Amino acid sequence: MKTTRSATLTANLRGAVTLCSAMMFFSAGLLAQESTVVAQNAWARPPAPSRDMTGLFLVLENHSAQKRAVVGGSSDAADKVELHEMKNEGGMMRMSPVSQIDVPANGKTELKPGGLHVMLFGLKGKPVEGDTFVVTLKLDI
Repeated sequence: MKTTRSATLTANLRGAVTLCSAMMFFSAGLLAQESTVVAQNAWARPPAPSRDMTGLFLVLENHSAQKRAVVGGSSDAADKVELHEMKNEGGMMRMSPVSQIDVPANGKTELKPGGLHVMLFGLKGKPVEGDTFVVTLKLDI
């Protein structure tokens, strides 16, 4: 039987500018960590006005000689946390859940728009710039 460890992140809202338009993002920083997997540069888009969900993006670095995986998560800011990926299927981008996100031994995995990411469903409020929230990622070992 595998045991799980958790990596807890805290996130807050900040502003960012793209080439063509201004977009607001959440920024997440590490609060506590119990493993050799380190989360860095985490951020999330604010939800659309009529939606209660958002995606969380970050870089996971594995500083061990053993492959690791994120297998789930939870958050004080959302009813449900799921692991997802985006795929191009017949010219359409589709989001679907995945059971885990692998992080190679002595390597890293980037969770980014258009690829692997963490989804927060049932947000318990509409975050605004400066708000913070906690996300806990569950690891396979």
